Amino acid sequence: MAKLDWQTPEQAQWQADYEARRARQHRSLVDRLEIWSFCPRKGCQRQKSCGHEQPSLCLNAFFATMPEEVKQYVRLVVDARTGGASPAEADRIACERMIAVDGRTPFDDL
Repeated sequence: MAKLDWQTPEQAQWQADYEARRARQHRSLVDRLEIWSFCPRKGCQRQKSCGHEQPSLCLNAFFATMPEEVKQYVRLVVDARTGGASPAEADRIACERMIAVDGRTPFDDL
């Protein structure tokens, strides 16, 4: 991102660092969820990783098509993982919370 007229050089550097960090986080999430497998860009599918310069666009497009109950499950798993839970613990916590609220998980019909 280019420096805006009102930004000091330090602010512009902070903004660039922040945007680079967010892009890495989004790319990591796209890769972990294997969203690249749905990507129309053949390069992403070949390398089995997000190759887009703005991985947040891929992430947003994927989440826009996801059923709401699956989105809620993903949010609960991310919250649990952020809190230090292992992947298995995060799944258990998310399922328990969804059952407590909705009486079911999004995977009950599978």
